[in-house]
Amino acid sequence: MSSELKKERLDLRLPQGAKSQIEMAAELQGRSVSDFVVAAALNQAAQVIEQQMVIRLCLEDSLALAEAFINEPEPNAKAIAAAKRHRAQMRKS
Repeated sequence: MSSELKKERLDLRLPQGAKSQIEMAAELQGRSVSDFVVAAALNQAAQVIEQQMVIRLCLEDSLALAEAFINEPEPNAKAIAAAKRHRAQMRKS
């Protein structure tokens, strides 16, 4: 961890076996348990955020999406009706 000022605290309870495993892993890396846990939690948090916030497309799908943006089709009756329902719902809320 960097030397930035640490102001926040996170308390948790865990089974003895889990604590022992974390302590061993931290020791193997030459880190404190706190440093190890924070680094592991931040790594996992970054992965979860990326999985939920980033859309990955294969090349074929990327090209199809770009084509749809470039040559946007005219809306059909179902799309127009859906847009009207959406507008009406937004006015209600």
